Amino acid sequence: MGADVPNVLDVNEDMLQSLVNQPLPDAVDMIIWRGSTNSAQAGPFERFAAGLLVEAGAAGIRDIAAESDLEAIRLGTTKRFWLRFDAGELNQEQRDLLQAVESALNRIDYADDEAHAAVQGGMSVDSIDEGFYLRKSQEFLRDVSRRAGVIDELQTGENQFRTMRGTEGVRGGDWDISTRFANVCERLSLPFRMGYRFDEDSRTGVMVVRFSVPRPAIMPVERQYADGFASAYAVRLAGLLAWAAFSSGVRITQVDLTGCLGDVDGTPVISMGFDRVPFMMGTLPAMKNGQCDAEPLDVDPLALLNLLKPVRYRGHFDANRGLTPIEPLTMPAVFLEKRVPEWQDQRELPETLRGFLRADRACELDVMHDESPVSTDDVNAIVEENEDSPMVAELQLGVVLAQLGETGEAKVGANGEIPLYCSRPSGRLLVSLLEGDEHTRYWKLPDAVVDVHQNLGTLAKDNGSKERAESEGLKCVELGPTCVRFREELSQVYAKNDEYGKAVDVLIEALKLAVPPVDCEVLYYRLGYALWQIGRLPEALACYAMVVNGGTPFRSAARDEAYELSQQMGLASAEMSYGDACSTLRAGGVPVAPSDKALDVLVRAAIELTDAGFPLFAQDAVWMLGSRIGGDVMGAVSASLRMGVMES
Repeated sequence: MGADVPNVLDVNEDMLQSLVNQPLPDAVDMIIWRGSTNSAQAGPFERFAAGLLVEAGAAGIRDIAAESDLEAIRLGTTKRFWLRFDAGELNQEQRDLLQAVESALNRIDYADDEAHAAVQGGMSVDSIDEGFYLRKSQEFLRDVSRRAGVIDELQTGENQFRTMRGTEGVRGGDWDISTRFANVCERLSLPFRMGYRFDEDSRTGVMVVRFSVPRPAIMPVERQYADGFASAYAVRLAGLLAWAAFSSGVRITQVDLTGCLGDVDGTPVISMGFDRVPFMMGTLPAMKNGQCDAEPLDVDPLALLNLLKPVRYRGHFDANRGLTPIEPLTMPAVFLEKRVPEWQDQRELPETLRGFLRADRACELDVMHDESPVSTDDVNAIVEENEDSPMVAELQLGVVLAQLGETGEAKVGANGEIPLYCSRPSGRLLVSLLEGDEHTRYWKLPDAVVDVHQNLGTLAKDNGSKERAESEGLKCVELGPTCVRFREELSQVYAKNDEYGKAVDVLIEALKLAVPPVDCEVLYYRLGYALWQIGRLPEALACYAMVVNGGTPFRSAARDEAYELSQQMGLASAEMSYGDACSTLRAGGVPVAPSDKALDVLVRAAIELTDAGFPLFAQDAVWMLGSRIGGDVMGAVSASLRMGVMES
């Protein structure tokens, strides 16, 4: 905020900041008190904000917050408000209330932004009254023309996600288009939260989008106008998303969009299709010149449709102009072809990926499908049923291995294929970090084989059989070399027997492969204690520093142990910055996770598999990257690669 902005607007900002600094019910009630109960002493912004919150029913959030987790955050992309809550714990009425409050907060926030812009543009602060704020909040509900311009700005220039960590996606290819579209959607400042997924195919120029339509119950209008208002908003939003899609790549010539009530997996209620040239010639000008922003259209969805002129359409308005359930536009065949189940996908991989992924056909990358006669559930049942009889459990687990027969024998295949277990698809994509070369190939080991060895190891550890526990642990690491959990479990076998040097070695190897924050934090917590026990105190403290600000249950324990360790070291404080922790770890030969090599492999797999038309095999790598780089954009792309516009 510039120094020339009057202090009265700084007060507005302080009031909005209280929403994320205090318990949400308290912050909301204080805003309502200041602007409503104490309205005689309140400023125009306070009265305006209180009015919108009262209209949204914000007084009801205290009961919700008392029974479930609820907090307000600012999104990293648009900086707008987002209420965090577990939708599964709430009924529809409660979810509607929270989304109505969230919308009110964002309209309040938008109006404040507009006040700052007006003052910086020369407008007197004294002329900014309650009516100014109200007009701006209403503009936010319909301002299609400005958002279309924002899309132009976002799509100008190079796509920051096309090239990542040295891997370059095809210009105008599937990765380029997908990340461009998701980046726009994540950065669109909207008055209501929007869920979305999409499918696109740069070869045929077709894109399909599934998006959420706000329920009429959360519309900030009188009840008799709510249905038409929600319908009009849905039509305007469809037009914006169509432009986001077309502007993501010149190859996209056809876009079909389906709006779903309340949630991206809700009931489809409107389906619109656009072709590029008619859209550019007719629809886009109507969006950009303000025609779609006209206030009378707020409750006239049919008039908006006549302006947007979709070339394909399925929808029906009831007597109140509300949307009704429909059968969406037909899914283009190209997307169904790319969504053959992974284990059935016999397509050959591109030559450039075969040596890198150590596979020749797509189906060789599948790790989830298991036709073994014994399942993981069967193995778990044996252990649970014999919880008080470990010897019986061990005997029955041995019978399982015999029952699995040749399919369960962890031996090299006829053509040199190595048995391999992966706990998730991204683990299969990391195999280039293992021993072997571009000619190495694998065969998928039945899950039950590893489950048996893991449970045998656990039984041995609990029974004090150190040698057997170590043997089974090493077997799991051999069969599932990219599964960091097996190394973490083996480290506990060593720690239980005070072999902390071995525990350190195993955990360091695991850190070379770990990517998600939860995996890394668990490993650093274990490693911190093991290093402490062998006298490597600075590195141990650095490991704890990698955990204390994380989100795992180990955070509190790490903080306590770091304090005790710092006292032993004679330090005034256990605190260590992230940069200092990384330097200390590297100096001691401990990896800083995630490693550059692991990230580079996942980036290359994600981009090249997407561009080659293998979305189902790319999605987990993209999800893993989202936990580290790319944030919400990677998360949105991952969900769309995994499911497209299919219902979850």
